[in-house]
Amino acid sequence: MDQLKLRYLIREAIEKVATATSKFSIGDKVTTVDGDMATVTMAEHPFYTVKLESTGITKSFSFKDLAPYKEKEISQTSEGITLNEGVVVSAGLEFHSKNKLNLSECVYRIGSKAYLEFFAEARELFYEGTLQVNVGDRHLLRETDIGEYGVHNDNKVPLDIPFLNEGEIDEAEFKGKEVPIGKPKRGGSKAYYVYVKDGDKVKKVSFGSGGLRAKINNKDARNAFAARHNCDKKKDRTTAGYWSCNLPRYAKALGLGANKNTYW
Repeated sequence: MDQLKLRYLIREAIEKVATATSKFSIGDKVTTVDGDMATVTMAEHPFYTVKLESTGITKSFSFKDLAPYKEKEISQTSEGITLNEGVVVSAGLEFHSKNKLNLSECVYRIGSKAYLEFFAEARELFYEGTLQVNVGDRHLLRETDIGEYGVHNDNKVPLDIPFLNEGEIDEAEFKGKEVPIGKPKRGGSKAYYVYVKDGDKVKKVSFGSGGLRAKINNKDARNAFAARHNCDKKKDRTTAGYWSCNLPRYAKALGLGANKNTYW
């Protein structure tokens, strides 16, 4: 056997050993063969069970179908979005990428067809792993339904667009009177209040202070508020924290200026 072939066989054997011993442990973040981000919940090499971050469901994979996860997210204070090289996107997303604009600074009018298509495209690319965004934009894509549609009174309506369809806001009874659900108003025991569904009951949530009004148009103050209050983790609509963090999305109705596609 010549020396060159021997070297090749030795290198191949070393690579196989290295691959076989590179195991995952419970709690490790991984990327599946489908491109989903996941966390390992059961490890019996070479078989693993993982919890998918996008849906929360668990699936089983063999070792060869998993790879170590590498965070590609832009930091919270950075600007713009990042597209993988060679990916073909709409003119809107291309404009945002070239001009270092976040998704929350969408150039289209809120509620327009172009606006909804913009977010639908961004969400699809995000879950494919070809679009990287900052923390605030990730919240929009994961925790809201912007860009998606639902059915209300037999009509197809866009979801998660505050006050786009004033006549279609759900109402429920609270202490003997009909009240709008999910429509923040000024006043109450704090600066603002909103009625929300809490199971089968209706709950009045008071939130905010006068200081929020001064900060809403100050980008640095919004970022500091979001970081201080962990706004990316506020997902319970029955709490004051959720509504304080999402107040900019309802700015117009509260007399605080134009709506902003972001929590603080």
